[in-house]
Amino acid sequence: MKTSEIRDLAIERHNIDAEFFQNTYSDIITANKAYPFKYGRNLVLQDLAEILNSLPPNSKVLDIGSGTGHLTNWIAGKNFDVIGMEPSANMIRFAKQNFPEISFVEGISSALPFQENQFDLVIAFEVFRYLDKEENRKTFEEVYKVLKPGGIFFFTQVNKYATDYYYPFYYLKKVAYKMLKKTYHYCFFTTPVMQEKLLKEKGFKYVNAYGRMSASIRLAYKFGKGIGDFYTKAMERIFGKQHFQKQPYKSFAGHLVVVAKK
Repeated sequence: MKTSEIRDLAIERHNIDAEFFQNTYSDIITANKAYPFKYGRNLVLQDLAEILNSLPPNSKVLDIGSGTGHLTNWIAGKNFDVIGMEPSANMIRFAKQNFPEISFVEGISSALPFQENQFDLVIAFEVFRYLDKEENRKTFEEVYKVLKPGGIFFFTQVNKYATDYYYPFYYLKKVAYKMLKKTYHYCFFTTPVMQEKLLKEKGFKYVNAYGRMSASIRLAYKFGKGIGDFYTKAMERIFGKQHFQKQPYKSFAGHLVVVAKK
């Protein structure tokens, strides 16, 4: 597929999934897949909170792929001047209904509708995974432009070698869909080394790509909440905060977190 087709497919999927995310963040959905989703997200939010605490009050923040607006609202509640940007019409509709006092704009990450040197922090949670490598490259260029000197870029990607084995499962499912003549969503798999290389190519001075959450927790929750909770506690006893800075652990983690500075 072409880059634009992959992007359009991502927008279409998020239009379909908008209600699921709205209900998940509102704690209406309690399906097994929601538990590791929220658990991993909370670990990443701990790191984002540390970065936010290092910024002066009223710093300007851009939330790319702001979805239903819950994360954007969380940031606004910490006294930051935040804007949410989202390409999915259904997602942005929920966001504006949920938080009418926050500014949400439509847009895509590879063509940011903002001035240069405008933001102190740009964030993106589970966004770039739906875009191909070329679109990721263009996005990194755009983010570099809109960040102020010394500004921070904080985002997540999908670890290619995560021990939830999503990488081989994805391609097996994609083959099955192809045999049924159906279209399966795109996923960009990457590694910490690849992310550091791509960002430095775009001019970022400091780049740290690390892992968060033991990926096998996702597998445990497929057997039910009881088993998932038990296994999660075991991983916490073994790995503590599950903040992986060294190889191979960071390449095996459930979340690949990237922090870059202009």
